[in-house]
Amino acid sequence: MDDKHVVAERLLENGFEVIEVPLPCVLTVVKELNEPRLPSLKGKLAAKKAVFAQWKAADLQCDPKCVGLEGSPTKVVKIFTPPARKGGEMLQGEPDEVAALLVSKLKDAVLGAAN
Repeated sequence: MDDKHVVAERLLENGFEVIEVPLPCVLTVVKELNEPRLPSLKGKLAAKKAVFAQWKAADLQCDPKCVGLEGSPTKVVKIFTPPARKGGEMLQGEPDEVAALLVSKLKDAVLGAAN
């Protein structure tokens, strides 16, 4: 790993997937990732008094067509969970027989997909 990439684990139904992406990137996480601390009474009172600055595109002298949802270069088209894979098939027998059967099944799969 270097300072130009992020390595992350993605939780799948049947395990983890390790992915490496170049920086800059955006990561999203599930709520179970972290257990938040409960704020103290002093912290709650301070939060009630907190003032946050709010800026609009005009305040920053940005072109409105280049910011926000309209200006985003990316669009989320579809979010889905891929279907679970079916169980595999165990081929048993002598190595020569298994190899011949495997080649036959692969040919059927490739030729069947081509038609």
